[in-house]
Amino acid sequence: MSALSPSRQTLLLFLLALAVLLPGIWEATGLTGKDEFFLGLRTPMEMIEGNHWLVPFLDGAPRIRKPPLLYWLGRASFEAFGISLVTARLVGVLFAALLIVSTAGIARRLTGKAETGWLAGCILLGCLGMATEGRRFMLDMPVAALSAAAFWAALVWLERRRTGWLTLATLLLVAGFLTKGPIVALVFGAGCLALLFSGRLRFAELRPHGLLLLGHGLLGVLLALPWFFIVRALYPEAANQVLTDELESRQFFNLSPGIVLGLLNIALPWAFVFIVSAWKLRQEHGTSRITLLWFLASFLPFLFIKSFDRYLIGSLVPLAIFLAVALPQLRTRWPFRLGALLALLLGGGLAGFAFWFQLGGWYWLILPAAYLAWAWWQRRALGHTLAAPMLFWIAVLWGVFPAIGVNAVPSAVVELGREQPVAMFDGPQPAMLPILSRQTHRHYARLDPFDLAEISAGKTPVFVEDKDLPAFRAALNNAGYRATPRGSYQTLASHGSGLRFARIGAQSADWQAALAGRSLAPLLTTVHWFEIDKP
Repeated sequence: MSALSPSRQTLLLFLLALAVLLPGIWEATGLTGKDEFFLGLRTPMEMIEGNHWLVPFLDGAPRIRKPPLLYWLGRASFEAFGISLVTARLVGVLFAALLIVSTAGIARRLTGKAETGWLAGCILLGCLGMATEGRRFMLDMPVAALSAAAFWAALVWLERRRTGWLTLATLLLVAGFLTKGPIVALVFGAGCLALLFSGRLRFAELRPHGLLLLGHGLLGVLLALPWFFIVRALYPEAANQVLTDELESRQFFNLSPGIVLGLLNIALPWAFVFIVSAWKLRQEHGTSRITLLWFLASFLPFLFIKSFDRYLIGSLVPLAIFLAVALPQLRTRWPFRLGALLALLLGGGLAGFAFWFQLGGWYWLILPAAYLAWAWWQRRALGHTLAAPMLFWIAVLWGVFPAIGVNAVPSAVVELGREQPVAMFDGPQPAMLPILSRQTHRHYARLDPFDLAEISAGKTPVFVEDKDLPAFRAALNNAGYRATPRGSYQTLASHGSGLRFARIGAQSADWQAALAGRSLAPLLTTVHWFEIDKP
């Protein structure tokens, strides 16, 4: 691929990213999580229902805990192409493709070699974190992509000194700030620190451009901050509460050593190849040194704050570029074999689950798993090493996982949600009902007398998980209402992360009973719906 021009390589990588990440985004039982189905998907839907543009709304209140750009894009996609999982998740896929081409562009700039850009993009596209987060409508992928693209533009400016590239970098950082706030500075800022500490960039080189840099800094502030001041002026109490909550939840020096395992997870199957390569090339200079410093600067902060695996998506950028440089020098095969083994255990575990409970889908993994095992046991060609993980994750996330049926909603319930509003109590379940019915539906963390009067007057069905029935009945008894059962169904339901789909409270004995009887019944969550009225 070194013969390709940079523009053609960028186009080819963009199309490859779409080909790898688009399959399966339409599956309602695909990998998801509460931040997607409860917050991400519902917010732009309510913006349409309430005709909100400037400030996103959710459950009748301003949704200002996060900046609005992703929700603006979600609403625009819904308005243009209709409300569906595809039109929402397509936004995430496009940002993931931007991250891939930005990584390749940065690699080309740092090394001067087109082949390194191709390798870096393909390595990143084969990581589990890209396969999972690139298929969801969430904030982490867009902010990482915008930050990486800003760093790419900044590198071009440093080389060419054309003001337009600096302006582009500024606009990309503003867009990232309006997506998830100051975290947009992490990938970009860590890359700049790596350039400075490695000696690739010196302050003396920037001094003649001080006024230009200052002007663009002011431009960024003028574009990024007005929305926050408007929100504070319109909703001062809500803004103060959000600020207080965010400061309390973002306390530093909250050690999170588990984030190391998170890195192994999102970088599969490349994680051990990276660790071994980093150790062997730790004394190297040039691009290897820059990308190692960059990785450490983007990764280490998460050791000291409460973090989730998906926060590390931006750290995969320097990891992939470092590997693209180191891969031709690495001869030992055991890191490849170990990484492939863990990936096979993860995918094989899901396929084995589907096979044992006769859910189907497991057969999609047979050939991709064999290909990954062959390609990573004894490398026949670099192309196989790069392609095998991509095909493997497509099989897992499009073929196997959706067949398990997590968050499946009966067609009768979907039809009910299309015909009338429903209420979801402290779940929220049915998780995918809003996007499937194309109606936001209201979630209630608690039911006060005003809420109950409104629900009763509208004869609105209320959906409640088994585990929440005591709190639901207590709220009704305290307000003098009664609930008449109208139906129920059972499903494997997401609770937090996408892989936590057994019912809340399921113990090892329940798993043993399910496996022994080849029946999912002990693991299923029961969802009831009721009609509320005054006796």
